[in-house]
Amino acid sequence: MNHIKKMHIHGLKKFKDIDIEFNEKINILVGENESGKSTILEAINIVLNQQYRNIDKYILKDLMNTNLMEHFHQDPQVSNLPHITISVELELDNNADVDTIYFRGINERDKDQFEKFGILFVCEFDKEFEDELSSEIQSGVIPFEYYKLTWSTFQGTAYNIMKKPLRTISIDNSTTDSNSSFNYFNKSLFDNKYSNSDKMKARNGFRNAVDKVFGELNLEELGDNRKFGVNSKKTILDNVLTVYEESISLENKGKGMENLIKTQIALDKSKNRLDIVLLEEPENHLCHSNLLKMLDEIKKNTTEAQLILTTHSNMIASRLDLRNIIWIGSEEAISLNNIAQEDAEFFEKADQNGILNLLLSKKIILVEGPTEYMLLPSMYKKTTGRTMEEDLITVISCNGIAYKRYLAIAETAVKKVAVITDNDGKQKVVEEKENYNRTKISQKMFVDDNLENWTWEVCMFNLNKDYFDENIEVNATSEYLFNKKSYGRVLGKMLNNKTETAYSIIQDIEKLKIPEYVKGAFTWINE
Repeated sequence: MNHIKKMHIHGLKKFKDIDIEFNEKINILVGENESGKSTILEAINIVLNQQYRNIDKYILKDLMNTNLMEHFHQDPQVSNLPHITISVELELDNNADVDTIYFRGINERDKDQFEKFGILFVCEFDKEFEDELSSEIQSGVIPFEYYKLTWSTFQGTAYNIMKKPLRTISIDNSTTDSNSSFNYFNKSLFDNKYSNSDKMKARNGFRNAVDKVFGELNLEELGDNRKFGVNSKKTILDNVLTVYEESISLENKGKGMENLIKTQIALDKSKNRLDIVLLEEPENHLCHSNLLKMLDEIKKNTTEAQLILTTHSNMIASRLDLRNIIWIGSEEAISLNNIAQEDAEFFEKADQNGILNLLLSKKIILVEGPTEYMLLPSMYKKTTGRTMEEDLITVISCNGIAYKRYLAIAETAVKKVAVITDNDGKQKVVEEKENYNRTKISQKMFVDDNLENWTWEVCMFNLNKDYFDENIEVNATSEYLFNKKSYGRVLGKMLNNKTETAYSIIQDIEKLKIPEYVKGAFTWINE
């Protein structure tokens, strides 16, 4: 299966330097806003499809990495001028309809100097103009008009897009520019669906048919030997193509259905001969049922084409296997393919999870249920004088999912996570916490060491007995048993009505004492 194996980006937008290794089939790019997920898809288009080949050079200013431009301005000289290089290493089948020798060679900018298949894009200052522009450059001017853009194969020959090794299509569901999105999709689909001879035949036939129809109109001449005619530059078949389903064009299907159908068409390689599908935020405009349908289509069809998508959807990340996630950080791409199969399969079944919240957050506090989730922000504000939002902390309720499954993901993604959990009245739990904390740096567990405080409500009650006795209303004739055991009416009611109790005391948080192990979690997460 022909696919993209690796990519290195230097100097493009957010990325000063980043290496990305792709899975053969599904790749889920996940990262914070402005992390560079879309830039990775753009980089693929730049290399394979020669995007920006015919541009106003001043646009390069928006493509250059700002840190590299700043470095030049601090020390303006030719050797410090910012530049962009993107190398894409390919996996090509020698039996496929691709001239593999054309792409095989040693990437001159690669460290290991082994022969591979690939394409190199370089955007840099043309040093032929170094002498005449030296004074201008030394004054701090970046002469973008004198930059050159080159595409070459690893063999060292110029890359001709007519010999493109991978047939690609890009679907951007994040944009609201429907016409632009459709035009690009339709042209790409037409380009990949038919052979060059079939496409040329269709284009010529279309142009001739337009000329014939126009001639049959018999419009009156304008006089002075002037008459209307058809501008052949405008009668281009590719520009008027659209896709119909049951006599309705996709543009008129509604945004959600449009995205679903476009994805279905793109993934059906048996009809469309595609090697790579680039998909930007497929969840946009889709209801729950249609998103499930799209995910089913993706899982059925990605045995034939490589899929590279960006997303902010927990469901997509979970259903398409967490091991396919590539976490995009500031200057590194971390694959989560080392996650245990059992954990990946568990989260695939548990749609209501906070996996992406965990991956997209700077600092995380995991709690077991809704009670802690509701109260923790107020407790944090009381303890530190700041909000969790100010300190970039996210609270995630495990909601019955064992927190150890979240920790497995956090360790792989190198996330700072504090777990606030119950000791369940077991010394073994306390000892497990201590053993775990000794071996971990970025993840820590926090439990009450007093076994009598076996759960959150008991701990809070024992610390604030006078408050709860006064403020929790109980019925004198009710026993309020919890798990068939009596803990007294007040604590019994708290245990049987955990969420309601938490909600009732949020406004009184200043009157309450906060458990020391919770304060310990707040301190550690900010260290």
